[in-house]
Parts: sequence; C-alpha cells; structure tokens
Amino acid sequence: MEPGSITVAGDTFHYISRVLRMKEGDLFSGFDGTGLEYEIEVSLMGKKSMTGRVISSRVTAERELPFSLAVYQSVPRGNKMDFIIGEMSQLGVSTVIPVESVRVSVSVPDGRYRAKTERWKRIAAAASSVSGRQMVTGIGQPVRFVKALEHEADLSIIFWEGSKVMLRDALRGADVRRNMSVRIFIGPEGGFSCEEVEMASARNVIPASLGPRILKVETAAVLGAAFTVYELENMLSGNPASDEGAGEREEDACHNDD
Repeated sequence: MEPGSITVAGDTFHYISRVLRMKEGDLFSGFDGTGLEYEIEVSLMGKKSMTGRVISSRVTAERELPFSLAVYQSVPRGNKMDFIIGEMSQLGVSTVIPVESVRVSVSVPDGRYRAKTERWKRIAAAASSVSGRQMVTGIGQPVRFVKALEHEADLSIIFWEGSKVMLRDALRGADVRRNMSVRIFIGPEGGFSCEEVEMASARNVIPASLGPRILKVETAAVLGAAFTVYELENMLSGNPASDEGAGEREEDACHNDD
C-alpha cells in the first residue's frame, strides 16, 4: 500500500488476472485484513503484478463475529489441518493455534512447521476472502497443551467425547458479552485424555459434548466452531436457545464409576 495506490502480486494477482481476467480500467473491491475495504481501479497490469488506484475506502466489520474466537486445534495427521483452517476462516474464527496434546500422533520439526504455517496463512487468507470477511484468520505458533491452558480468555470450552453436557447447557450462566475473548479446544484423532480434561477443568475450561457420535477430527473442529458461534450469537442477540428439556447435568465419563 502507498498513498492512493496499491500493488498486488502472488496468488491474489493470479486470481485477478487469470481467473477474473481483469484489465486496465476495471474495478474491484479488496481488503487488507485490518477491517478496511477498498474500491480499486486497475491502472497497470503487468506479467507478475498489477498496480491499482484506490478510489475509496471504508470500514466494514459487520461480517465479523461480535467476539474473538480462537480455536486450539490438536494437530491431526496428513493435510487435515489445511481443511480445518479453511473452514475456520469461513466461520469467522479469529485465530487457529496448533496444539501438541498427549495423543497427537505426528511430530513436526520446527522447520517444517514454519513452512506449514506459511501455507496455512495463504489458505486462511483465501478462505476469509471467499466468505466476504474483512479480517484474515491468524495462525498462531504451535504450543503444547499444558502451555495452551495458561493462555487467557473470558470463556474457554474443551470439546470432549467423554462429556455428557451439550454446549447449550454448558453455556448456561456464562457471562456472554460483545468483544469478549472465547477459545475452544479440539482434540486429535484419539481425543483428549481424562488427565488433560481434568487439567483444563481445573483452569475453568468448560467440558462440552458435540453429541453421542464419535466424529472425525475435522468434523469435530467444524461443528465445535459452528455450534459455538451459533449459540453465542443467539445469546448476544437476545434470543437464547430454549430451556425446554434442560435438567440436571450428567457426570462426565472420567467421573462416572459405572
């Protein structure tokens, strides 16, 4: 960015020139990941980059969540993280943090993490753009589960197949407000261990269930984020979910002697 003009290269340039087939004089809208949207006129189309004239700019944040949502995702096998980050970006997640929990079965050296992080950032930018967002989902540095629990948030949830408490019930009585910080923990293929859930509970992280079925890690990630967004936005809009059928909470699996 320069005063009154912008230069576009890389994947975004390829999309503008090869997919949209824009030429000099054409107009398009662009965003820079800070909450600003620009109306841009193509002034010079080169072979590897283009220059545009910024006609106007405006703040447009209405598509963003009314709270910040961080997803602490235990690293799955293969390229599942690519899919998860793309879906999280479309759902409005603020940040995705790769987590090394007890049952994570992959070991990624620091050098490979750096390369993966760059790819994940590109995926996040593309998915954020597709969904019309003005902010790009950030990719945090990998962190061990124990250290992740030390991070601060106004509301923390850990999704675990051993919990008997559905998210809606887990959120009863929570102090939900705009601009709050929310974080959710999603386990790896083997799920979280009882010890990890107990450590999380001791730090006021609320265990919650995604239902009675065992889900693939990528499915659990999408549903966990989507359910969290749905329930919290309903609560903030003054339309909380019905209390019908609510009763006493069942004990979670780690505390059940049966």
